[in-house]
Amino acid sequence: MKIQKAVGIIAEYNPFHNGHKYQLEQSLEKTGAELCVAVISGNFTQRGETALLDKWTRAEMAVRNGVNLVVEMPVVFACNNAGCFAQSGVSILESLGVETIAFGSESGNTEELTAISRAICDNKEFIEEKIKAAVKGGLPYPRARHEALCKIFGEEGAKVISEPNNILAVEYISHMKKAEPLTIKRFGTGYHELEADGEIASATAIRKFFTEGKDISRVVPDISREILERHKTSIADENCLFNLLVQKIIQTPVAELNEIFGAEEGLGNLMKNRVRYWKSYGDAVAELKSKRYTRTRISRVLINTLLNIKRQDINYAQNYIRVLGFDDKGSSFLKQAKKSGIDLPVITNINKDVENYPEIVRTIEKDILATDIYNLAAGRDLYEYSEYVKKPFIAK
Repeated sequence: MKIQKAVGIIAEYNPFHNGHKYQLEQSLEKTGAELCVAVISGNFTQRGETALLDKWTRAEMAVRNGVNLVVEMPVVFACNNAGCFAQSGVSILESLGVETIAFGSESGNTEELTAISRAICDNKEFIEEKIKAAVKGGLPYPRARHEALCKIFGEEGAKVISEPNNILAVEYISHMKKAEPLTIKRFGTGYHELEADGEIASATAIRKFFTEGKDISRVVPDISREILERHKTSIADENCLFNLLVQKIIQTPVAELNEIFGAEEGLGNLMKNRVRYWKSYGDAVAELKSKRYTRTRISRVLINTLLNIKRQDINYAQNYIRVLGFDDKGSSFLKQAKKSGIDLPVITNINKDVENYPEIVRTIEKDILATDIYNLAAGRDLYEYSEYVKKPFIAK
């Protein structure tokens, strides 16, 4: 059975804003797809932060703004480096049978990014050796990576690959085996900029505006603004998260802390020795970051610590498709995809479906824990908002 033509998007929708709306519309128009499937991170993001709103609410936001099916990327892959994040998202979308995967980029040139992706793959060992030597010589990792890429692409080419969305774009392309890539050029403000450009602002800026009580109606769709206002009292509190982190570090033996994914070279020892001096989450990140460990990488290590994600958990991690929300088109597409054959487990009801897939239990337990930790930090009822009770959003 031939399933409907779908375009896939890998995103966080943290929150869904006008830039996302533009990408969605352009992706559907340029591909002629009948519907869009989005894979989103759960309650913790790729940069090692708590999402502004929980995954169920962000799925509702996406569906009501025009995405037809929203599924979750497991936290062990979502709160990880660009390569793991991209590989998981691409695997999920290709398993569902999407024909094209669309993504934003500063480049806006699919052919350019594809050529870069191939060149990086062809020179992978050379690049890794140069980075390792440069870091050992004292250079910060981002600078070491830039200099290694300069050896292959020159200064201008390396600058292209250093842009945050271009980095992810290249990773998406490198992991595609079936789907075709399509990039949509980003416009307006940059990834980290904290000011709006007309009706466009970065997700970082929008989160800042919202938490400061500023008007965001110009930079997000009306539906997003309405949902944000409805849930503004259930946002995860960083101080609460910090207290949970401190408790976890104090209670965990240093040998186990050193097994946390990303905590190489005695970082567990450092956490154990310094935890009593920290006054805030920001203090922890600032003290642990170094030339080798960027702020983002440390943020991910701290989330991995909270969730007790160890290196062996990553080694045994299994991808699966966790349904978070859909409309009629999305429901029809998923049913057709199942009949055609999906090579990943599909989870709609965690109470029933997981029993059929023992191989994903270890991975999905981390998603269950991530939701519990998020709910504690947001001051919400652990049962009412648990993975065992919450159900996918269905557009009426």
